[in-house]
Order: sequence, then structure tokens, then C-alpha cells
Amino acid sequence: MKQALLAIPLCLAMSGAFAAPTDLAICTGGQGGFYEALGTDIGRSVNKATNVKVEVLNTGGSVENAALMKDGDCALAIIQADAVTSQPLPPDLKVVDAHTEVVYWIFGKSGVDNFNEMENDSVAKKYAFATVAGSGAEVTLKNWIDTDDDYKGAVPVEFDDWYQAAEAVSQGFVMKAGVKVEIAGMLYISRPGKISTDITEDFGPSLTIGQVEDSSFQSSKDANGNPLYVQCEIDGKQTGGLATSTISDSDTYCLKAQVVYNNDWHQGDRKIRRAIDKSINGVVKAVR
Repeated sequence: MKQALLAIPLCLAMSGAFAAPTDLAICTGGQGGFYEALGTDIGRSVNKATNVKVEVLNTGGSVENAALMKDGDCALAIIQADAVTSQPLPPDLKVVDAHTEVVYWIFGKSGVDNFNEMENDSVAKKYAFATVAGSGAEVTLKNWIDTDDDYKGAVPVEFDDWYQAAEAVSQGFVMKAGVKVEIAGMLYISRPGKISTDITEDFGPSLTIGQVEDSSFQSSKDANGNPLYVQCEIDGKQTGGLATSTISDSDTYCLKAQVVYNNDWHQGDRKIRRAIDKSINGVVKAVR
């Protein structure tokens, strides 16, 4: 559920000489997270340059942000790049790359160490993927399955949160309607090294970061026509304390978090549009 977070300090610094069309609502992420911090910094910059009242909202992240933006509940949002391409959004958007995010493949002792192995029918028939309903990782998983038909045999199993998903990956299975479902692992997406303590604190010793090497995903494009998924490596500082399945760096994919702005919001006021553009560009430049 969205929650008003920062309507107060952002409204105290009004210094512009022109009127805002309406209040600017910014959808971010969980309290204390990087999406919240990024949206707050943009909001402060907009507020400083204009007399726009800014409201920063806590949300469940990319998927909820896309839905809220589509419904008109926010005019600016921080959204994972592949959610921007796959979720319903307003038709006229400005999309700007922010920080890099890593796609982690995390598996347990009886799981699958390389995501690519799920292409094999014999493996896909045995295992399912763990994922969190409505998460950015679920978006990526579904996009990858849609991109490469070889993965369609493996079925995602949804959990309510990362603690439950990590528990299932750690023990290697989950019981669903009295049936034992073997779990291959799960995708998790975050800034490099910032893996949630819901995953690492209780289950870290039995979880390992594996590999994602399938070249099928390299052809995907983001909202600006640039590569959506880019091959990258996880080094020792980016594991969040988890072990890796290889002695050297683990291969995987990275993508961008993006700042998405509804171009209809400023209602033709070029001064406000320019102030918003400068605020977005200035803040994301500092975090890239």
C-alpha cells in the first residue's frame, strides 16, 4: 500500500516564480531503500527550483509504481528497466537511466547452480523457480521465459516475501497443496552487493550465488532502444556476504533502474518541464 512520506520538508522550500499545474507525486519503493532516496532527492531538487508541492510515496517497488503511474496516482516513478518495457504505463514518457542493478541467481544446496540449466527438459521437469509476487525479479523471470521458449517448461512458484522465498530455496523444496515442489533457485535484483537481510541473515550459510550466462537475453531493448540486459560479473564485494559457485567472479546480467516521468503532467508549462528535466538529469548523474 502506498504511503505519503515527504510532503512536508519538500513543501517548505518553495522558491520559484511560476505556478505548478498540480502537486507532483513521486512513487519510489520501500522505506529506507535506494528508490526512496533517489525519488526524494529528485523531489527536493524540483521543489527548490519551483513552487511545485512534491509528495514522495513509499510503495512495493517497480510493478506497483507502474500501476500507480498508469492510474494517475503519481507522475514520476523509479522503475526497473524491464518493468518499464513490460508493464502498462501512460503513452508519453521520459525515461532516464539511473543506477545499475544486478540480477542475482541464488540457489540452495540441492538446487541448480546455473540458471541456464533450466533450459534442459529433464531439469525443468524436476524443478520450479521461487519468486516473490509483484517483484521486479518476477518481471525479469517472466521476461526471460518469454524471450527464450526453452525456459517455458520451468514454472515459477510465488511467495509473499523474500524471507519465504529464501527459506524455500534454502531447504530445496516447498509443499504446495500437499505436493512437494523442488526449487531450483530464485532471481533477486538489487544494487551491487545490497542483498536483503531477509535472504542473508537466516539463510545465508545455505545459499550460493550462481551464474546466468544465456546469450538469448542480449537482444532485448529498453524503452530508449538501448540494450536492456547487459552481461556483467559479480566480484567479491558484490555478493552481500553469500558464497559464489565459482572461484572467480560469477557471470550474470545487469540492468538499469530508470526514472520515468509522465510528459502530460506539466500541462505544457515549459519552465516546469525544464526544471523537472534538470532535476532528474542532475540527480541520476550523481548516482550512476
